[in-house]
Amino acid sequence: MKIISSVLRFASVAALVVACTPSESGTANANYPQQQQPPPPGYYPQQPPPPGYYPQQPPPQQPPPGPAPHLGGASAELLPPLVGIPAMEQEVRSILAELVDALPSATQARVRGIPLVFDPTIEVNAFAGCEEGGNPFLAGTAGLLEAVDAIAQTKATDEMFGTRTYDQYSDTVIPQMVRNPKAHPGLPAGLIPAQYGSDPRRWSRAREIFGDVMAFTFGHELAHHYLGHTGCANGQAMGPGPSPARLGHLATALLPGLNQPNEIASDGAGAVNALDAGRRRRPRYAWSERGGMLLLDYFSRLQRAIGINPFSPSAFLRSHPNPQLRMPLVQTVANTWRARNPG
Repeated sequence: MKIISSVLRFASVAALVVACTPSESGTANANYPQQQQPPPPGYYPQQPPPPGYYPQQPPPQQPPPGPAPHLGGASAELLPPLVGIPAMEQEVRSILAELVDALPSATQARVRGIPLVFDPTIEVNAFAGCEEGGNPFLAGTAGLLEAVDAIAQTKATDEMFGTRTYDQYSDTVIPQMVRNPKAHPGLPAGLIPAQYGSDPRRWSRAREIFGDVMAFTFGHELAHHYLGHTGCANGQAMGPGPSPARLGHLATALLPGLNQPNEIASDGAGAVNALDAGRRRRPRYAWSERGGMLLLDYFSRLQRAIGINPFSPSAFLRSHPNPQLRMPLVQTVANTWRARNPG
């Protein structure tokens, strides 16, 4: 997704290359800012989990159709739901570890151990950057977790029951986000029909979709480091990462580094990384380009809601490659990957 300045609320995940295996060369010091905005205390809207489950710790068109998702073996057990921000943070850490493990060994050596820091702000953002001392880090916000959870829950409901809750969510929440900088991107209570809310199959599918979207998101951000865009990931000993209180300063300072070609390259590399990691994790649910398509559809809807208002807090999206261009490019990269990796 990429950076946001102190006047911007949202981040866009960049477009991507049409080559399946991107070069590891890149323009150094392209970075990815955000702004800081504390959320109202304790606000993380979630649908209640089905009885007997427990929290785990461990874009304006519909995405074009792709291959059917690999759902795992016939005897695959239903996944418990992700309930609450801490559970989602832990899930993303696990996803990031799988992404790193799927990289070539020389690339792994450059990025293994890069800290992932979570920021409690409500903007929808993930980014890669460097601390003042030169140590690399990755970051994501509570707003990102809320938004992806909402995408996952509504898409799972629509797939299983033929509803249109994703459209309802987008039409309700995205305009509020554009008008009100304090509006949360999470799922409003009551949007999922009551007769479907506690279905354990829906919760399991939502967790798969959450993983799909986050695999693309952090595959993209990780690529900014190993492609050399940040210039600070060289296999050195890693620190603990910046505190959430320092992320706003670091992100704002990095705004001049926005670079569309680097964004394109990172999308291509991130899509391939997610596909490689998805293949490795079979017979569990295999990540694919679908997560990227869903995220880009979300940003496309956000861009449509912004319209021509130059003062919108989300108008930064115009400085990034258009999501409607990125979506077919993501699909092309995935198709090329499948042609080279049949089966």
